[in-house]
Amino acid sequence: MVLGSLALGRERGTATTSRGWLRPTLQEVPDLLRQFNVARQPWRPAGLGGHLHWCRPVPWDGQVVSVAANNRILRHSVEDFTVEVEAGLPLSWLQAALAEQGQWLAVDPPPAAGPGTIGGLVARGLSAGLRHRYLGIRDQLIGVGFVRADGVTAKAGGRVVKNVAGYDLMRLLCGSWGSLALLTRLTMRTYPMPSQRRHLLLCGAQETMLQLRQWLLRSCLTPERMDWWSLAMARHLGCGGVLEGDLCLVVSLGSISQDAIAAQEQALAAQLGDSIQMHPLANWPQVALGRPPALGEWLLHLGCRPASMVQLMLETSPTGLCWQAGLTTGLGYAVGALTVEQVLRLRNCLTTHGGFLTILVQPPATIPSPLPPWQRQPAADVMLAIKHALDPYGVVSGGGVPGG
Repeated sequence: MVLGSLALGRERGTATTSRGWLRPTLQEVPDLLRQFNVARQPWRPAGLGGHLHWCRPVPWDGQVVSVAANNRILRHSVEDFTVEVEAGLPLSWLQAALAEQGQWLAVDPPPAAGPGTIGGLVARGLSAGLRHRYLGIRDQLIGVGFVRADGVTAKAGGRVVKNVAGYDLMRLLCGSWGSLALLTRLTMRTYPMPSQRRHLLLCGAQETMLQLRQWLLRSCLTPERMDWWSLAMARHLGCGGVLEGDLCLVVSLGSISQDAIAAQEQALAAQLGDSIQMHPLANWPQVALGRPPALGEWLLHLGCRPASMVQLMLETSPTGLCWQAGLTTGLGYAVGALTVEQVLRLRNCLTTHGGFLTILVQPPATIPSPLPPWQRQPAADVMLAIKHALDPYGVVSGGGVPGG
């Protein structure tokens, strides 16, 4: 099998070590990483490679160790709502298999299109609107298997939700962007799949929308997600009737009962009156953030205090940025054509509101002086100490950590 410029010698049972991509079996991984560690050879973990360029404005010149060939569902306990998979399993494959049993993994797929693996999803640890009801990917991870930089195989957690062995280590690996170890196996919590869904776009003046937000936070409604949309995103998706200065909120309802959906929609409609427009959406649209950034566009992951999100929307409206962010989480994504100065102002604005801005993709025009993907984190020194303990020679992902 050949991937890029690298052949995997399956006939001999060994992975070749020329520079480029490697797709070893799980049995080959420990010895391969041990060789890299002895030779001080830098390498990066990968899955399908569709998001390998994220937070990496400068091309990677070392080895890439892909787990894409390891893509099996190892165990699905339907009654316990848990599933154990190999890290190279594509998210879409897992969702299709779980759907046959009326279940799903309640996570937001990566934005900007492109297939992704479960291992990549956990390594990035990013969350968006579904965190409102189901929490983040870190909270759905109950077991993990991985290989350290020195080739030692280890695991944390277990196969049941109540197991807390190695809990702290799981939380470190989730969101580490592959900087600590190579993920090989993952055990996740699953949820019943709602057979009925209803997506509603609500638009209105600032004062009335803020009143609606307060009612939603106090109500008994249980939406799957409640996301603020920028005006640019609503208009990009062809939503008519959105006026300048309006606030836009998408409420996504999900249930196994059509009657329950209808009751929630009626309760919501009773609060709107004539001042807020309600537009039904056929499905959860991925149009605005479901494509790779065009030439000159940025792809951003952002977050701030939920109470500050409306102010942020008003301040960024003139930029024409397409973005969505959770009403209760303050987390979301944005894509658009911005100048470097506008991105820096947005990052400063988010920091002022107690948030952050992570640059996932930036235009080639910013090279050779790209902006740092992450801001310096208060716990950076602690993370670097953990990194040194697990990878003393700094061979994994260039020796750094996110926010370090």
